[in-house]
Amino acid sequence: MGALIKTTNGGADWTVSQTNTTTPILKVKSFNGQTVIASGYDGLILRSVDYGETFTQIISGVGNGFDLWGLEIVNDTLGWACGATTLLKTTDAGESWQIVNIPGYTGNLWWIDFLNVQYGFVAADGKVLKTTDGGINWEIIQAGDSVPLYCIDVIDSLHIAAAGYGGTNYSAKNLYSSDGGNNWIVGDTLTTESVNCIQFINPDTGYVLMTNSPARKTTNRGQEWTTIGGINDNYELQLLEKNKGYSVGTQLKINKTADGYENWKRLITNDNFSDVFFTSENKGFAISSYGFSNPSGLYKTLDGGINWEKVVGAPDGTTLLFLDSLTGFIGTSQINKTTNGGINWYIPNGGQGGAGKIFFIDETIGWAIRSNVIYKTTDRGENWFVQFTAPSSITFNSIHFIDSLYGWTANFGGRPYKTTNGGTNWVQQTNLDIWLSKDVLFNGQLKGFLLESNKLYQTTNGGLTFNLIPEITGYSVAGKFRHFNDSTIFITGYRTFRSLDAGDTWIDFPELSGTKITGVSLLGKGFGYATGDLGLILKYNDTSVPVELTSFTSSVNENDVILSWQTATEINNQGFQIERRETKNERSEEWNAIGFVSGNGTTTETQSYSFIDKNLEAGKYQYRLKQMDYDGKFEYSKTTEVEIGTPNKFSLEQNYPNPFNPSTSISWHSPISGWQKIKLYNALGEEVETILNEYLESGFHSKLYIANSTLPSGVYFYKLTIGGTSQVRKMLLTK
Repeated sequence: MGALIKTTNGGADWTVSQTNTTTPILKVKSFNGQTVIASGYDGLILRSVDYGETFTQIISGVGNGFDLWGLEIVNDTLGWACGATTLLKTTDAGESWQIVNIPGYTGNLWWIDFLNVQYGFVAADGKVLKTTDGGINWEIIQAGDSVPLYCIDVIDSLHIAAAGYGGTNYSAKNLYSSDGGNNWIVGDTLTTESVNCIQFINPDTGYVLMTNSPARKTTNRGQEWTTIGGINDNYELQLLEKNKGYSVGTQLKINKTADGYENWKRLITNDNFSDVFFTSENKGFAISSYGFSNPSGLYKTLDGGINWEKVVGAPDGTTLLFLDSLTGFIGTSQINKTTNGGINWYIPNGGQGGAGKIFFIDETIGWAIRSNVIYKTTDRGENWFVQFTAPSSITFNSIHFIDSLYGWTANFGGRPYKTTNGGTNWVQQTNLDIWLSKDVLFNGQLKGFLLESNKLYQTTNGGLTFNLIPEITGYSVAGKFRHFNDSTIFITGYRTFRSLDAGDTWIDFPELSGTKITGVSLLGKGFGYATGDLGLILKYNDTSVPVELTSFTSSVNENDVILSWQTATEINNQGFQIERRETKNERSEEWNAIGFVSGNGTTTETQSYSFIDKNLEAGKYQYRLKQMDYDGKFEYSKTTEVEIGTPNKFSLEQNYPNPFNPSTSISWHSPISGWQKIKLYNALGEEVETILNEYLESGFHSKLYIANSTLPSGVYFYKLTIGGTSQVRKMLLTK
C-alpha cells in the first residue's frame, strides 16, 4: 500500500514512484503534469514537483479517521480535496491546505468536480453541494433520497450527473440534472452494487463503473443503461479527447480504450498466478485460474520472463507441469495436455475428473489428485484412471512419490495416506496426529516432510513419527514445497524459506515476508522463477551458489553408462562424487559412491565433465552428483535414470587388450540366463584351463583373465558355452 505507478508512454510501461508512505492512496491528480497531488487515508496528502518521480508528504490539517476520497486540481495553483466530513482547499499548488467549513452540512463529502474556478459541485450524503463563487458560499441541494452519492460529473453549467449507493434490494442510485443541479431525475435500474464513478462525454452519453459488475453506458441521460465489456470492478474512469480513455480499479486493474470507449484493453497483467514452470532458461509458462475481476489463463515467455503473452485458446488452471519442452499438463476442473509446447491443449482420456496437483515419477508414470480421488497414468498422461477414492471427508492437497512404489499424500479432513505398491493400496497413517497437511515431500525412503498452514513436520524414520521444525512453525506459509534436487528445497506462501542441506536447516527470505508466493520453478539450485497474486513474477538468482550446474545427462552404450555434465561457474569446487543406485523390482536401493571427478576450483568459464560406469548388468539405474567444496560443504544434483537392456543375441567379444601379458578382459552378451562356461585351449586344441563356470543372469558380462605364470607365449583360443550355443575367439599371449 502507499504505492503509485507512473507511465510516460500511454501505459506501455510503468514505473513505481517514491512515496515513502504505507498509507493507502485513494486519488491522484495533476493539472500540468509537473506538479502532482495525491490523497488518501487519514488525511494523507502527497505532493510531487518532478512529474511524479518522488513525493513529499504535506500537512493537511486533518488526521486519523478523516480519509480524503475526492480530489480536484482546477489549475496550476487551485485545488480541492474532500472526504469524511472534510473539505480542504489549496491556492499554492498543494504546498499548504486550509479547511473549508460548509454551514448547515456536517456529513461526508465523497467526490468533488469543478467546471471552472467558480463553478463546482460536491457529491454528499443524499445531497449535492453547489458553489458559483469559487467555494466562498455553498448551496445544499437535496438529490433524490437520503442515501449517499459517491461520484458526480459536471458536464457543463446545466447538465450534471451523479451516482452512488447500491445495496440489498436497492438498485444503485443514479441521477441527472438539466438545470444546473436544482432538480434531479432518477435514472434507470442498475445492479445492486454501488457506482464508484460516473463520467459523461456529452450531455447525453455517459458511463458508470461499479463494484463487482461490468461498466454500463447510457445514450439518453441515464434513462437506459447497457453493459459494455472489458472493464469490471473498476473505481475511476478518465475519458479523454479523440476517443481515448483509461479506467483503474482494485488489484492493479488498468484498462485503456482508443476507439470510442467501447473496447478496452488491459495494460497490466494482474492475474492471480497459481503456478509457474520453465522448460528452459528462456521459455516458461505461468498459469492463473480464478476471479471475476481478474482474468485467468496461460501466459508464455520466450525471453526469460521479460515479456509475457497470453496463450490464446489455452485453459486456465491451478497447477502446471511439463515433462519436457513439448509435453505438459494443466490441472483444474479437468486435466489438460499439450504435446507441442503449449500451442494446443486437449483433455486426455479420463482427464475429465480434473486435478489439483499433478506429479510424475518419470516420463511415463504419474498421478493426479482432486477432491478425495487419486488418478494414475502409465502412458505419459494420455490415459488416466481412478486408482483410489477416499471417504468424502478427505480432500487431497498434494501427492508425492519416492519411486514407482512408495508414495504419500497431504490432505485435509484426516491423516495422510501412504502406499508401498504404486498406489494399488493406500493406507491412512493412523499413528500420525496431522489432520490438515497441505504438501508432502520425501528425499528417500526415510527422510520426508509434511507441511501444514503454519507448521513443518519432519520424519527420519520413513514416516513412523514426525517432529515439528521450530524454524518454520508459527509462520503462515500457505503450504507448497518446491525442490530442485535432494538438498535444495523451497517452502513458499506468505513466507518463503529455503534449505540447501536437505531440510536440516532453513533460511528465511525477509524481503518476501507478506508476499504470497504461489509457484516456483527452479532451473538450478541458485536460479529460478516465482509467481504470486496480481501478476507477480519474480526471478530468483543466487550468485552466492558456489557451483552452477547447467546440465547433467546420461546415455547407454551396450552395458556402459556415460555421464556428462557442465558447470557455468565454480567457486572452491573440489570435485564431484558420482553416486549410483539400482532400481530392482521397481524399488530404489541405497545410493553408493562409484567414482570421483576432480573439479576446477574457482572459475567463471564453462567446464565440461564426464564419467563412464562400465560393465553393468541389465536393469534400471539412477545417478546423481555430489558436488563437494574444499571446506566440506556439498550439494546433490538432480537424478538421471537409465536402463541397461537385455541383449537380443548371443555375442562373444574380442578380449582386450590383445596381445596381452599377463591379464586381459573377456566380454560377452547373453540373451538368456543359465550356466555359462569359458574354457581356454592351446593351438593344438588341447584344453588348458576353465576360466569361468558360473550361473549368470541374462545381460552384459565381463571376466578378467590372468594367465598362469607357467603358460608359454603363443596363440590360444577361448570358448564360451551357454546351453547349446558356443562361440570361439583367438587371443595372443606375449611374454
